[in-house]
Amino acid sequence: MSGIVDEPVVPMGQRSRWTDGILVGLVAAIISTLTLIIAGALTGRGLHMLTDVGMAALPSLVRSATGISAALSYVLSHTLLYLLAGVVFLALAGLTDRVPPLAAGLLLVIIIIEFGFLVFTTESQASGRIDEVTWRSLLIAHAVGDVALVLGIVRVHPSLRQAVVRGFEW
Repeated sequence: MSGIVDEPVVPMGQRSRWTDGILVGLVAAIISTLTLIIAGALTGRGLHMLTDVGMAALPSLVRSATGISAALSYVLSHTLLYLLAGVVFLALAGLTDRVPPLAAGLLLVIIIIEFGFLVFTTESQASGRIDEVTWRSLLIAHAVGDVALVLGIVRVHPSLRQAVVRGFEW
């Protein structure tokens, strides 16, 4: 024995958690935006759907602060939130390796954030900033993006993937 402590070997080219989080968030944002564009095509609104969802609460704040178009404010706020979610949730998922009960807390935080999104979008629809078709399209696109985000996080975080598999074993 050489007395050297065995440390995990990191394969060449392995990305950091930050990079993984950014990539997962970016992929989820793209998938969600494409879903919204498809919804726009199916409802006859085309790319104008992005302008319609840009009238929701959060993009309206971005538009007010920056003066950019409604469509661009939606894409910007939407992408930044998914990037942030990818990085933060992947970092928190890494903490669950050391403190396993934290996984339940992480799930609770995700539920609270999603409930907040539902409240903000419903408020935008109720106040007339977005119509019902846009609201439904936004909720569907957001759900698809969230599924992509969760699948991406589980994919790049092996111990979380193993915990999910163990959770479904009888």
